Amino acid sequence: MKGYRSIVVLVAALLSASVAVGLQPGAGNATVSASQTVVSIQGTRFLIDGRLTSPGKPAEGQLLNTRMAQAIFDDDNPATVGDWAYPDTHQWDPQRNTNEFLAMLPTYAQHGIRMITVGLQGGCPAHTPPALTCPGGDHPWTVSAFNADGSLKPAWMTRLDQVIRAADHNGIVVMVQFFYHGQESKVADQFTAVNNITDWLVLGGYRNVLVETANECNAGFSSYLDCSNEANVVKQVQDRSGGTLEVTVSFTGGGMPSDDVIGQEDLVLLHGNGQTTQQLSDLINGLKGKAAYQANPKPVVVNEDSVSLDNMNASVAAGVSWGYLDTGVNDYLNGYQSPPVNWTINTDAKRAFFDNALRLAGPNSVATAITYSGATSGDDHDPAAMSARLQDLQGSAVPDVPIDFALGGQTCTGVTNAAGVAACAISPSLAAGTYPLIASFAGTSLLQPSRTTASFAVTREEAALAYSGDTSVALGGTAHLAASLREDGQSAIAGRAIGFTLGAGASAQTCTAATDASGNASCAISGVNQPFGPGEVRATFAGDTVYQPASTSAASMIFAYLPAGVFVIGEKPASGTSVTFWSSQWAGLNRLGGGSAPAGFKGFAAWASLPACGAGWMTRPGNSEAPPAPLPPYMAVIVASNVSKTGSVVSGDTAAIVIVKTDSGYAPDPGHPGTGIVAGVICP
Repeated sequence: MKGYRSIVVLVAALLSASVAVGLQPGAGNATVSASQTVVSIQGTRFLIDGRLTSPGKPAEGQLLNTRMAQAIFDDDNPATVGDWAYPDTHQWDPQRNTNEFLAMLPTYAQHGIRMITVGLQGGCPAHTPPALTCPGGDHPWTVSAFNADGSLKPAWMTRLDQVIRAADHNGIVVMVQFFYHGQESKVADQFTAVNNITDWLVLGGYRNVLVETANECNAGFSSYLDCSNEANVVKQVQDRSGGTLEVTVSFTGGGMPSDDVIGQEDLVLLHGNGQTTQQLSDLINGLKGKAAYQANPKPVVVNEDSVSLDNMNASVAAGVSWGYLDTGVNDYLNGYQSPPVNWTINTDAKRAFFDNALRLAGPNSVATAITYSGATSGDDHDPAAMSARLQDLQGSAVPDVPIDFALGGQTCTGVTNAAGVAACAISPSLAAGTYPLIASFAGTSLLQPSRTTASFAVTREEAALAYSGDTSVALGGTAHLAASLREDGQSAIAGRAIGFTLGAGASAQTCTAATDASGNASCAISGVNQPFGPGEVRATFAGDTVYQPASTSAASMIFAYLPAGVFVIGEKPASGTSVTFWSSQWAGLNRLGGGSAPAGFKGFAAWASLPACGAGWMTRPGNSEAPPAPLPPYMAVIVASNVSKTGSVVSGDTAAIVIVKTDSGYAPDPGHPGTGIVAGVICP
């Protein structure tokens, strides 16, 4: 409170505020409540809650700020409101705009922002030429918290109250900008408007508010708001508020406030728009050298400049608070002044500013937190998707930084995207079990490190067996059994024991072999002793700490070779075909590709060697060599494509060997034919 203002003025102002606000639209939105953030001035420096701002930092005693003029923006002109439509909904939503802004206030505060400028008539909202530009004179859109008679619009006041209270909660000062050129002419009674908004602020009990009566009063305002009258407007707010509000006004970029304004206002606003770093420094030094300023030094604030970090650093070095102005282009991506506004820290320019603000005014570093969101289980050797979200303690995403994931000595690294999520994959090489999975952020000069631990269950990898050994096995012979073990049917699994079983039950015969580097295992069972006919051969992997059990089977066929000689049939028949392998009419019953068989051949070859595909055989004609009896129920039979007689010798080829299930009724006499059904193939 200023010493030259009487307590009587304060009481009168509060009483008049109570009456005036009670008659105003939107008055009910402002109710007195305890403020957590109280801004005050001590000489040329700012205090919040009685303490210098940003203690120990380069911006100590300053209010590093950013121009967020459109935080409570709306457009009452139906013809232009569509210009601000959101790309996802294709509509403008003023409350969504404010809500998204409020959600970012904690993050702004954590980066050292101590003030925001919010406009009751916004700022120039159009920065997408040629369709959207700010014309000289009146703007086509209607962007104002004031009605023409100076009364307040309830919806605007509701949003302003939300912003001031949220800023208060986060230790941020709100500079409330009353008028903006191009909109002020829509308010016929500007004097009443000033009184009404002043009363509203006083009745609200806000202690974290500064007032900017007009943005750039030399930009073409009416006579009431023109710079030549602004000392009176500033005094009007000061007197009306009873000294509870600190009040100022701004001039255009590079403009020097007049002596009467400097003498009346509580703090001095400078604008650095269009100014080089040297020009801004000269402007600051010029202000400090003015007699009007030296007579009553007070804080200096640049509450509108550019995205220039050089200007920011020079201003702070001169002891002057600095304000970020990022206009954008109405694309819901860039900037903070062109609706629809993306209020997040989502561009290089925004990130650079907030990082610098953190360095100049914020805590030494921003605390972060990681939330793991990836897989919590996976097969050994299979890629498992790791993901985690990095955020500050207010929940805002931290983009473009690496997150490391560690599982049992294996690691991968992902970089956070715009949503703060990083992802990569680890293929565990671990025994089945539960292991700690650690996601960690190493930190930067401005961001504190953080980590989180989750439990990850490594499950046994799937294994697959494929059988490739013998399936047709001669009784008393040797069965060569083989199989391959693969991970997910692809990669070879070496060094694992594979058990083979031929047959079933008490008569089953077994052998075991280990897989080689190619995942193949083979062993042999000699002296096969299994029931004739169809059976099964099975390969089994019992599993271990890395791989799940696996097994496979194949249909087997147990047959016998005759103790001496072999029966012959004609062209290879399909499985299940009835054949005649012994008969006095053999030559007429069996077709041969190489011509007719000798009439004297009855189907039995008294050949000493076991039959083999591709080998020849021979025998004497007729019935001179009697076949054996009885026959095995399943026996090997030659398939010939050519049978011929030379002299007394009959010979032929072995195109294939099949297994025939023999029928009853056979006898060694060719008058008792030998017939059967093809049940399997031995070769080829």
